[in-house]
Amino acid sequence: MLQKYRLVIIIKRNYALIRTLIRNTTVLFFLNILPYCQDQTLVNPSTVVDSLKELSKSNPERAIRYAREILNMSSPEDNNRDRDEKIYNIMGEIYLDLGMPSLALSSFIDSGNRSKSKNRPWNKLNIGNVFFQQSQWIEAKNRYLDALDIWRRNKNKPNSITGRSVALSNLGRIEMNLENYDDALIYFKEALDVKLSSAAYKTFQRSLSGSSISHGAAGLGVAYQHSLLALLYSNWGIYDMALNQLSVSDSLLNYIFKPSINQDIKSIKLRAKAEVMSGKNHSLRMSIYSRKGDYLRAHNESKYSKYKLKYSPFDLVVHHEREVKLFLNQDSLYKALESLDKGIKLCRLNGMQIQELNLMETKVEIMKTHKLERSALDIAKLIIEKKGEISSERMKVLLESLSYRQELNVKREMLKEAKARELYLYTFSVLLFFLVLLFAIYFSNKSKDNILKTKVLEQEKQIAENELKNKESELIEMSTFIVAKNDLLESIQKELSYHTSLIENKSDKKLMEPLKRKIKDKIDDSADWEKFQLQFTAAYPGFVEKLNSQFLALKSEDIKLCCYLKMNMSTREIARLSGLTVRAVENKRYRLRKKLELDTETSLDKFLKAI
Repeated sequence: MLQKYRLVIIIKRNYALIRTLIRNTTVLFFLNILPYCQDQTLVNPSTVVDSLKELSKSNPERAIRYAREILNMSSPEDNNRDRDEKIYNIMGEIYLDLGMPSLALSSFIDSGNRSKSKNRPWNKLNIGNVFFQQSQWIEAKNRYLDALDIWRRNKNKPNSITGRSVALSNLGRIEMNLENYDDALIYFKEALDVKLSSAAYKTFQRSLSGSSISHGAAGLGVAYQHSLLALLYSNWGIYDMALNQLSVSDSLLNYIFKPSINQDIKSIKLRAKAEVMSGKNHSLRMSIYSRKGDYLRAHNESKYSKYKLKYSPFDLVVHHEREVKLFLNQDSLYKALESLDKGIKLCRLNGMQIQELNLMETKVEIMKTHKLERSALDIAKLIIEKKGEISSERMKVLLESLSYRQELNVKREMLKEAKARELYLYTFSVLLFFLVLLFAIYFSNKSKDNILKTKVLEQEKQIAENELKNKESELIEMSTFIVAKNDLLESIQKELSYHTSLIENKSDKKLMEPLKRKIKDKIDDSADWEKFQLQFTAAYPGFVEKLNSQFLALKSEDIKLCCYLKMNMSTREIARLSGLTVRAVENKRYRLRKKLELDTETSLDKFLKAI
């Protein structure tokens, strides 16, 4: 309890400080984390692509501008290539919807260039769609066959099933437009078999008996393939087969409409797609009943179709165009024109200018057929004005696209130059770094060599000093031996002189003289000097030679004295070594100073040591 009470007191006393620290920490946290979160949202590829897809349906021009802004901010790093590929692909689809095949083709080519894959089957499909829109069937067919061949060779890759079915369906559409219905049937049936054999569709079939549907997208894909077969049979004139295929398609769609536990966005979007497909099936069934003359069923199917397609303007416009034929078959001109007007109004509300022009041209043809030339002329004028507006808008879009491409090329060139400069600077920096490293290694080794040499020199100097000390000690021992020998001989000589003085016979005294001379000669023996000189030269090489070369007046006695002084011998030691008196040695030192031409201030010992 006491510890808790102390803690409460500390918190109360420092409450203001603690509150300030918490507030500052919180602010710093959000200042650092929020920009990161914002950046992640902006550069999230899936978010960007999904937003662009949604915008492309409602406002294509704005979607193109948005896509360009993203591409302008795009960096050349590999982590943006997948996103840029998808953006170029969406731009191509927008241009395709706007009826601008050249820009669509250019965008699809750019998308292929950004792709990491070499094969790029989806890109080939999209390029084939450009040729398909221009009714260039051979070029479109070649692209679809190339894509199909790639997917057949890579069956285990993701989206292989979807890719094969799309390529086969597109090939069937080409043959259907060319009225090669047998070939179209082969392609459509093969596409259906691909879908039916997929593991996802088999899972979908197993889930039909359960409480919830699994892999509904696979069921939707099979339903779509049955709808394509129905369209083929309808164009072929085999209406019973067409209605049968539509029934199969609708039965699969009904399973997708079943209530499900999962109500996520994915399932909601799937049901919306199924709703549109069901509406298109009702529209095709209306067209079939109209051709068969069963107008009551046709109108019922038309009502269902309008209800199902109310959130799909493009498909609803196509339905109105089919509905016109129903009314014309019933000779209901004004209802046909009313349906066309509804379609035209729908096109205007949703910015579908190409579809609006097609409906207006259809309206002019109908009016001309029913001899309403004046009204047809007014609409024809509107068509001309509309074409002019569309042409100017397309020209504007084209100029913007060309300007954008020019700016993009300039940016890419600048980027290449910047990358080249960056590479140059990087290379230069690496080379400079290696040069600095080499110099550092060189100077480091040189420093180590100098340290090693210094150590070697110190060791050599130490060795030389040790050798010099050894030689000096040997010289001292030799000089000590000579001094001791001379002292012994002098003592012998003194004793001999004393004993000789006691001899009275002169002849006997003379007999002692040769012995005295021998002793005297041994005291100042040249052999001792020669040994001493050899030992001295080993200890102090070049000393004697330098004295002889610099001072020619010096004699051997002077050289001896210089050697003794070099060894730091005193006057008394020199006298004992040479067998002279101290007075005689001092006189020799005096004469030596004169021969060496030394002034009074210069020390003889220091002068000799310096040599």
